[in-house]
Amino acid sequence: MRIIIFKRPSWRNLALWGILLLVLISYRENVTAVFSGKLKPIYSATVTTPAIGLTFDISWGEKTAEPILDILKREGVHATFFLSSPWAEKHQALVQRMVKEGHEIGSHGNRHIDLNNLGAGEIEKEIATSQEVLERVSGQKVRLIRAPNGAYDNKVISVANKLGYRVIQWSVDSLDWKRPGPNAVINNVLNGLHSGEGAKAGDIILFHASDSAPDTIQALPTVIERLKLKGYTLMPVGKLLSEASGTWPPESNLTNNSAAPSPKTTNN
Repeated sequence: MRIIIFKRPSWRNLALWGILLLVLISYRENVTAVFSGKLKPIYSATVTTPAIGLTFDISWGEKTAEPILDILKREGVHATFFLSSPWAEKHQALVQRMVKEGHEIGSHGNRHIDLNNLGAGEIEKEIATSQEVLERVSGQKVRLIRAPNGAYDNKVISVANKLGYRVIQWSVDSLDWKRPGPNAVINNVLNGLHSGEGAKAGDIILFHASDSAPDTIQALPTVIERLKLKGYTLMPVGKLLSEASGTWPPESNLTNNSAAPSPKTTNN
């Protein structure tokens, strides 16, 4: 008769299995994402018109937003302003001016923190808190959101989508917050950070109207003028999406939230 002897596993093997188990637990959300498919925000749109989305983020500051509004009014251009709710609460007259002059209000969250570091319940609270303030102050339905610092993951997009939002990133970055000088900001938008990557139809341009980006005031008139000379029309993201046949990347096309939002007035 053959006797089978089972060896007790060594401490080294047990430690290795323990480490593997911890890795799998720590990255279970990423592992799930591999099989369920990564969700993506909207970086740009597929359009047949010479339309470009113009956007500005504001989370703090007193000096930059008003001059930018003056420039947009003078140039007859409308944009989407992604606002943090504390800033909007503090600057209600400016928010109401944005709406009066035809601009679209989007959410830039409540606290300026990375939403992907929060649980789903906390993300929902951040978005809902911001929404209450922005809609009350602006009188618009707010259904576009740009995550603070552009930080997102499947969880952020899923929660935002559940709440009726579309998450908006950008395909052209002015890098104005780095204060590189007006000429560099102009070049970043018109020519791109790499050759051939300048703004074109369907792109979404990222500017800031916080005081962290003083170069934008000087750069913006030239950017608008040169894009107009190329035949482009600058517009809010909501309008850009209403003219789009699709969005990029493909993972940003969420079937249960495919209708492009419009800045409709609330009943407040």
